[in-house]
This record gives sequence, structure tokens and C-alpha cells, in this order.
Amino acid sequence: MYDLKGKVAIVTGAGRKLGIGRAIALRLAREGADVAVADICREFEEFPDYGLGMWDGLKSTADEISALGVRGLPLKVDVTDSQAVDKMVAQTMDAFGHIDILVNNAGGVVAPMVVLWMEEAAWSKTLSINATGAFLCSQRVARTMIARREGGKIINIASIAGKGRSPALAAYCAAKAAVLALTRVLAYELAASGIQVNAVCPGEVDTDLQRWGWQVEANFRGVPYDKVVGEEIEQIPLGRLETTDDVANLVAFLASDQSDYMTGQAINVDGGIVMY
Repeated sequence: MYDLKGKVAIVTGAGRKLGIGRAIALRLAREGADVAVADICREFEEFPDYGLGMWDGLKSTADEISALGVRGLPLKVDVTDSQAVDKMVAQTMDAFGHIDILVNNAGGVVAPMVVLWMEEAAWSKTLSINATGAFLCSQRVARTMIARREGGKIINIASIAGKGRSPALAAYCAAKAAVLALTRVLAYELAASGIQVNAVCPGEVDTDLQRWGWQVEANFRGVPYDKVVGEEIEQIPLGRLETTDDVANLVAFLASDQSDYMTGQAINVDGGIVMY
């Protein structure tokens, strides 16, 4: 549907086997792009129960990309570490020569809790993963795009949480709202360089991370897991959970030249939960 042949993409947060990053990376590869997939590939010492994308999953995604006839490159990166981000960008440039598309997908929430009892470390870590990570990756990749003078696409995976409120998820809501603000400012600052910056706002996506979140909510409320999931589906006008491919479809469009006249937008793909 979209011709991305000759393009090079970086997709962060692509190490989960049932994750948005993996679906995005494979979709871009099917459209002809070479794709560097990146994830932290280690657990958080301070939050041992929070599952993260690991090397096996990341390498598997890269192998699937290569099987499609394009090049896949798995890279370890902590998007909150500027030196690690610099290394990721340098490795991608060394392997492919340029970067045309950046998808800032790395994100999540650690130790969700109501504001009154939230740990400061959990607040800081959640903002760092989502907002600081998008800032560092965008900054470093945009520099290479500007130097090449052929434009580019930066696509930030935000959330409808950045436009609303979710109990016990104040840090996540704040972080995704920051990503939306960063998207608007970057879009304005980079427009003259032919770089479009947009955000995608998913809703209730059926992923490993979301299932973990539903279980946390079920435990917090003292109700069955299926009740939580059923309630989520009831609030979706289109009547089903979102798939990772639903998100990847929009990202593919934004990565293509068919979105060249769009920038600074925060686009919902959520089955109708948020209609603005």
C-alpha cells in the first residue's frame, strides 16, 4: 500500500513478542523499509516485576524482518540514556548510511498507584521512559536528517491517556501529555527542514504490557481479570479491543509520502473512545 523501499527506520521498544513496536517494525518492513529495532533488553532493578522487551524477542523480530527481503538490525538501547541513544543512532548509520523514519514507541508505566501514595521513583521513571526517551531519540535522529537534507518522519507513539485521565496512572498520563507537547514543538521547529512530526494515540491495545496493566487493576480493585477487560471493551464504540496492527496501519501511513502535508498532529486510533 505504501512504498517505503530504500527507506531506513528505527523503531524503539520493539522487543516484546506481543507488542506495538514489533507490529510497527514488521509493517514498515513489509512496505520495503530496512528497520533497526531497539529495546532495553534488561529488567529494571528498582522495579523487578515490570516486564521489558528482551534480546530474544528483539532478535526474533529482526530475523522476521530479514525474512521479508529487507534488512533487520537488533540493537540494545536505554532511551533514557543519551550515550546509549547516540550509540543506537551511530550503529544504524553505520549499517544503513542514513535514517528516514523514527518511531518513538518505547514507553510504559512502572508501579502504577494513586497520586497520594505513588513512589517518587515510579513517577520519575515513567516520565523518563516516555517523555525523555522521545526527546533524546528525536533530537539525535533529527540531527542526522537535517544534515542529509532529504527530510524525514518522526512518529511518536503517545496514548489517549495523554488527552484524558486514568486513575492510578497520573505519571503515564502526564508523560504522554508531554509527548504530545513535544510533538507539536518539534513539528514547528523541524518543518523548514522537511521533517514531519506526528503522534499516534492508541487506546486499549491487546499487548503483553496492557494485559499486565489489566491484571494490576484487577488486583487493585479486588475483581476478576475478565471483569476488567469486559469493562474496557464496553467503553469502546467499535466494540472490540485494539490490535497492534491497528496502530501499525496508521504508522505506515505517517511514515509514507502520502502524509507529507501533515505535521504536529495527535491522531487517535482507539475505536472511538476519544473523539477529538
